[in-house]
Amino acid sequence: MIFVTSQELLSRVFGNEVVAVEGERSLFDKITLELEQSERWLVDEIIGDMAERIDEDTSLFNACVTCVACDAMRRAIPSLDLILTPNGFGIVQNANVVPASKERVERLIESMQIRRDTALNTIIKLLMREEDWQDSEQRQWFAKGLFQLPEQSTLWCKRKDYADDWEALKALRLESVPILSRYRERYISNEVMDRVQLALCSNLESDANDRSLGYNLISLVLKEMNGSPFHHKYIDPIVNYLRETDEDWKSSKVAEFYAVPTFQNKKDSTGYFF
Repeated sequence: MIFVTSQELLSRVFGNEVVAVEGERSLFDKITLELEQSERWLVDEIIGDMAERIDEDTSLFNACVTCVACDAMRRAIPSLDLILTPNGFGIVQNANVVPASKERVERLIESMQIRRDTALNTIIKLLMREEDWQDSEQRQWFAKGLFQLPEQSTLWCKRKDYADDWEALKALRLESVPILSRYRERYISNEVMDRVQLALCSNLESDANDRSLGYNLISLVLKEMNGSPFHHKYIDPIVNYLRETDEDWKSSKVAEFYAVPTFQNKKDSTGYFF
């Protein structure tokens, strides 16, 4: 494993919140399988090949440790014997003790999920600053959609239908495709939309204007996805800005929709005059 490799690192995340009771195996030993599964998920879905090159003395590494630890605990809790101690939850292997209540255990799982999602947002934002990540398959996946952070799913009215922010983000990206396709074909253009989506997962100063445009588009798309009817007054300011300033837009097929037809006074034209 790369991130959570010892009980010491687990203790850094949980403190006394979740511990093994004295005389029992360490928490690390009990959830090793879940730690491996969670790390594989994080590396395969988010980080990619650069995982082993992350310096341990960085905010990115610490966020990865928190994310893996909380996700592993979220997976492991249903199979652990939990009791409530004065300092938090204890893990035992004794069937004679009274387990923690179902409600407390569910709240513990929920708290792990929330901390996992918070760490995941931090990881993605920090990866956007990493040059090594820019050419990865994982970054290319993010750049294929307008929504790129799990926390954005919390603004969607259907968030409650999904187990966590990450699953909701993937569903949000999928359901936004028809709206984004319409924006591409009628208002923004493929060229500009592709550029904006790349800018949203970049930290380059040169991409600042495209990121700002992306944030405006995110707001408009969420309005529609949350039930508000589309209205030209919301998109027109963006189109007018692109018409005035953006060379990619001006040379796109979309620009043809906005070209003002001019009448040429030719002899074979209807309405020809001297």
